[in-house]
Amino acid sequence: MSLESLLYDSSRIVIEIAANAIEGHPEQLNAMFELCCKPYPISMRAARVVQLYCVKHPDATLPFLGILTDELLKTKVDGVKRSFLKIMIEVIDVKNIYNAGLVLNKCLDWLLCDKETIAVRAYSIDLIIKFAKEEPDLKNELILVFENLPLEEYPSLKIRCKRGLKLIRN
Repeated sequence: MSLESLLYDSSRIVIEIAANAIEGHPEQLNAMFELCCKPYPISMRAARVVQLYCVKHPDATLPFLGILTDELLKTKVDGVKRSFLKIMIEVIDVKNIYNAGLVLNKCLDWLLCDKETIAVRAYSIDLIIKFAKEEPDLKNELILVFENLPLEEYPSLKIRCKRGLKLIRN
């Protein structure tokens, strides 16, 4: 059975079955990462599988940091963005993020883009906070960004930024 055929829908149970299949055959993780580069909906489903697997097996992520970053920077698929941002937030040390400056810039772009989904913008805030906490040289600039964001239309993002400011300042 092919990995792609495992991803016949987006339900949580199907994604968990596929993640468990990768646990039984970790050599297939590379193939699942390749599916993340395919068109929607396969890419979104594969990215969710990769996310679940990487949260359980953080060390397995390291060989794929380049693929993870490259695809995050170029994908237009919302589900891939969300899953890959979550991996970077929950699993990867900022110092290990491949092309970290480009990732930070992309997060800032998404945060400032009204056309981007709330989830991607929220996860971008979380990753920006992680960058600021780990890289003291960025703190002051990112504090200014958060303080000056026009987020009146998005109370949830505004609250997330306020919480982020507290975390960054402490």
